[in-house]
Amino acid sequence: MPKVSVIMPNYNHARYLKERMDSILAQDYSDFEVILLDDASTDESAAVLRTYESDPRIKKFIVNDSNSGNTFLQWERGLKEATGEYVWIAERSE
Repeated sequence: MPKVSVIMPNYNHARYLKERMDSILAQDYSDFEVILLDDASTDESAAVLRTYESDPRIKKFIVNDSNSGNTFLQWERGLKEATGEYVWIAERSE
């Protein structure tokens, strides 16, 4: 079981995802899993995130069929998948 579960919700932030994902995966601390959540983005977000699926730290990649319109529902979904002792919700800040 990893020590930290990183929950990364996303909706239409394709242009920031590579930098965001590279930053998460470049952490010195390595005992973590990543749960990717895409809330039915209409941009290229899912395609960008798929490029990271082969990394062994990516535990799950979930793409919603329709937009939930609620970040908290995405957080809850990520928490259900998390197995770490601690959780980092890696939201993008403006």
